[in-house]
Amino acid sequence: MRLRLSNEREKSVRCHLCEAPQGLVPGKWYRTLFSRSILRLLLQTTCWIIFSLVLASMHSRAAAATDSSSRERTFLHALELFDNADTPEEYRASAQEWESILSDGFRNGAIHYNIGNAYFRAGDYGRAIVNYRKAKPLRPRDSYLEANLQQALANSPGRLAEPSLPWWSHVMFWTNWFTVPQKVKITSVGFVLVATLLAIALLRGDSRIYVAGGILLTLSMVLGIDVIVSNPQGIDRAAITGETVARKGTGKDYEPAFDQPLRDGAEFTILNQTAGWTFGHFEGIGDGWIPNQFVAR
Repeated sequence: MRLRLSNEREKSVRCHLCEAPQGLVPGKWYRTLFSRSILRLLLQTTCWIIFSLVLASMHSRAAAATDSSSRERTFLHALELFDNADTPEEYRASAQEWESILSDGFRNGAIHYNIGNAYFRAGDYGRAIVNYRKAKPLRPRDSYLEANLQQALANSPGRLAEPSLPWWSHVMFWTNWFTVPQKVKITSVGFVLVATLLAIALLRGDSRIYVAGGILLTLSMVLGIDVIVSNPQGIDRAAITGETVARKGTGKDYEPAFDQPLRDGAEFTILNQTAGWTFGHFEGIGDGWIPNQFVAR
C-alpha cells in the first residue's frame, strides 16, 4: 500500500526542493562561483578597466596628433640623410636624427627599424641589435626585420649565447602573431564584450553565458599580461658598443669580472644601475659592471 502525504506536507516538500539559496544563480557547480555579488564585482572591475584603457588611448592619440607634423618632418630629413650617406659618421647622423623623434617616449616600429639599419651600415652592431629588438614587438611579422637582426648578430664580434625563453612564452606563442598596439586593441574589445556578457548574465542567468564570459575574460587578461611581461621597449636588455672591460665594482680600480674584454654587440640583462655604471648579467659568462658610455639601451 502506497503512503500519500497530506496536501500541506506535499506542498512544503515541493517548495523546499525548488528553492535555491537567496542571491545565488540557480545551477550546479557554477551556483556558488557565479553568485550575483561576484558577477557585479566582475562587471564593475571590467568597466573600470575599460574606462582606464579609453582614457589612456585618448591621451596617447592627443599627444600623437600634437607632434605628428614635426615628427614627419624629422623622419623625412633623417631618411634623406640616410639615402645620401656614404660614411659611418653620416649613417650615425641619420640614426641620431631618428632617435630625436623617440626622445619624448614616442615609439614606432618603423623608426626603430630604420635606426637599426643606419647603425648597421655604420658598423655599430650593438646599437643596431638593440633597435632591431625594440622593433620586433611592434613589427612581429616583418621578415626583413628578422633577416637584418640575424645578420647583425652574425656580424657582431661580441655575440654571446642568448638566454633561454621563459616557459610561458611557449604556451603563449600565438601572442607573437600580433603587434603591441593590436594586443591592446584586442584586449580592450575583449573587456567590452566581457562587460556585455556579464550584464546579460545578471539578467538571464544562462550558464552558457557564464562560460563564454569566463573564457573571454581569461583570453583578454592573458593578452593584457603579455603586453606587460613581454617588455616591448626592451627596458631590461642592452648591448655593448665598442670594446670595454667589465669590472667587479663601479670603478676602474676594481678587478676585471671576466678574463676577456667585452666586444661590440654583446647582449646582456640589466640588473642595476648607478650614475656612471651599469651592472648586468652576461649569458654564459657571469655578471659585471660596465661604464655607461659603452652601453646601448
